[in-house]
Amino acid sequence: MSSYKLYTDNKLIHLLAANDTAAFSEIYLRYGERLYKQAYHVLRNREDAKDIVQDIFTSLWNKRTGLQINNLAAYLYIANRNQTIKLIAHKKITSVYFDWLQALAKEVSDNAHHTLLEKQLNQLVEDEVSKLPSKMQAVFNLSRKAHLSHKEIAAKLHLSEATVKTQVKNALRILRSKLEAFLYAILFLLYWLF
Repeated sequence: MSSYKLYTDNKLIHLLAANDTAAFSEIYLRYGERLYKQAYHVLRNREDAKDIVQDIFTSLWNKRTGLQINNLAAYLYIANRNQTIKLIAHKKITSVYFDWLQALAKEVSDNAHHTLLEKQLNQLVEDEVSKLPSKMQAVFNLSRKAHLSHKEIAAKLHLSEATVKTQVKNALRILRSKLEAFLYAILFLLYWLF
């Protein structure tokens, strides 16, 4: 294995394409730490940086037989940059609040495309709300549809205000996670439209 340290990147790529695990290990030893540091410098999160490096090398191994790489370092750094950007975008999207998106959908409802998106979003929300536990569903509907305050909901359902607040918070968290892909598509479309 020590002789692999003397091989050029091109030789390692050639050996990797021939299923040489030692060549793969050498590529990892040569670039893994640098890729991790590059991702960590941007993300400031050790686990996310490790996950990105793992994804890059998993992808490299899975694509090994069809790789057409002229510059291994550039290929890995670009993959690292792209994965980091994708993760940042994903995290930003998941932090978008459900209420903001509903308000945005209402603001642009005059456009036929947006009206369709709004209908689809509302139907998706209704479907997901119907899957919530019954108490959470009741609290959420009173909060978002009847526009009652936490205090009013607590009195109506004989619950504490803290319980109502927790139920609304949990419902929004569940809905955000369930609707994430659809929300991403809407944001992407709105970005291109405006």
